[in-house]
Amino acid sequence: MHNQSSFKKNILFALIIILFFLIGLWISNKPNGEKLYSKSKFYLGSIVEVQFYCDDEKSADHLMKVVFDEFERIDKKYSFYSSESYLAEVNSDTSSLIEVDDETFLIIKLCDSVYNITNGKFDASIGSLTKLWKKYIEGEDFSLLRVSYGKDEPENPKLIPDEEEINYSKNNSGWINLRIAGENKIERFKKFSLNFDAIIQGYAADRAIKILRSNGIEKALVNASGEIRVIGNNWRIGIKHPRNLNQLIEKVKLSDYSIATSGDYEKFIEVDGRRYHHIIDPETGFPSTKNMSVTVIAKDCALADALATGFFSLEPEEIIRITNSLDDVYVFIVDSRNQIHKSRNFDKFLWRK
Repeated sequence: MHNQSSFKKNILFALIIILFFLIGLWISNKPNGEKLYSKSKFYLGSIVEVQFYCDDEKSADHLMKVVFDEFERIDKKYSFYSSESYLAEVNSDTSSLIEVDDETFLIIKLCDSVYNITNGKFDASIGSLTKLWKKYIEGEDFSLLRVSYGKDEPENPKLIPDEEEINYSKNNSGWINLRIAGENKIERFKKFSLNFDAIIQGYAADRAIKILRSNGIEKALVNASGEIRVIGNNWRIGIKHPRNLNQLIEKVKLSDYSIATSGDYEKFIEVDGRRYHHIIDPETGFPSTKNMSVTVIAKDCALADALATGFFSLEPEEIIRITNSLDDVYVFIVDSRNQIHKSRNFDKFLWRK
């Protein structure tokens, strides 16, 4: 069953990539005298696509390089799985009071805000848990099991973490053990690993848009693994169906907004008929089962990205209640029963011919 689920996951990933490239092609009429420039590269664990209109090819090539240099910088700085990243340096600091740079402090403050908004369901301190589940969800070749089993392919390998592993990782997590202790300082009451993977793609999209805007670009789309931010009017973007990935469940039209989706269909395995995916509920230590996908629209992509992750582990009714209390934030939910829920005024973004 495990091999079949792995094959299924690879096929779904291929479909996701195909759909990913289709997203940006639904564009309104291009501005007079300007050409659409588009480029894709692999950063932050997935495909990043940048599109913008420009009237000069040389300027466009230079600007594209500047934008992708920024993606590379962020990728190297905040990689959770690289021992050479700045984030690894922060995580390895044994001090209770840690000083971080301005950019990292900004990200931590946003993580703290979304932690509170989502009642603790967005938790950037669960690096130990996400690393544990990644080993099972994405570790296809038993290489991580050889040390403990002492042979190449155990007869009955564990397909999901056991209770002891989960409890150990939970005990080495918890945003409640972190306090913002002044400008560029955080206090950590327990050793845990920060992991910005649930916010960093949206943050990188924000940074890319800032660069494009500061260079006079008036119409652009940045897509960092489905976390999208746009400049200009009438960008038409599809929301994938969480079970029929070659279909769209809804289409939206964005103008100077961001959109981010968290779903249980991107990275997962199926064991004994149950789906185990990469979005972990910090409270249980297991992948959340409350929803299939959560899409958030907001001005800033980092906020939309983090909220989509945190909301995913909440009941739909609670997500709607929280979203309706926020300014200029909107949500579209497909719950675990395949029922659709929308926050107040989400319909204003729907694309209707």
